[in-house]
Amino acid sequence: MSGLGSYQTLEAAYPGLPKIVKKSANECGFFKLASTDSAPLTDASNLQLGSNTAFTVGSLPVQAAPKCTDGQLAGTNLTPAAVLKTAEGDVYFTGLVDYSQHDVRYLDLSQTRSIKANTCGIAKLSSTGAYANPTGVLTLKNKETQATVIGIDTATIASVSGGPICRNGVALFTSDWP
Repeated sequence: MSGLGSYQTLEAAYPGLPKIVKKSANECGFFKLASTDSAPLTDASNLQLGSNTAFTVGSLPVQAAPKCTDGQLAGTNLTPAAVLKTAEGDVYFTGLVDYSQHDVRYLDLSQTRSIKANTCGIAKLSSTGAYANPTGVLTLKNKETQATVIGIDTATIASVSGGPICRNGVALFTSDWP
């Protein structure tokens, strides 16, 4: 992408790629998921733990938070391998292997990544890893103001012989650069 502000920081939202939050179970085999600015948690949130069945937070039973005392699960109305929410809106996943690692997918939130333009106002989004082969419209927002800068339909991205180069503060483009 070219035509950005010098050193402008953007946030790219990838449609079709759900936001993933990595969590670790504690010594009692549970972890807590709380609302954050980057991953808000509401009754309408649609979540999935690993490859398990997806659910909405509003469908979960409201119970007291589990406790872990000396490596033993404690609390009221605990069901092994349960997903529950507290009256405060936190979600708990119980019945997991102690200290195991888990991916929680927010199916209604897009995966995002930050990018920063160089001095010439050029930024590059690579199609790699978790961001491989995105489809739909990539939305790029100014990271500070959250104002949408551009929407890029991935189906209309043109192939070019090479990307732009920034040399000594001057942008150089190939002849087929759009």
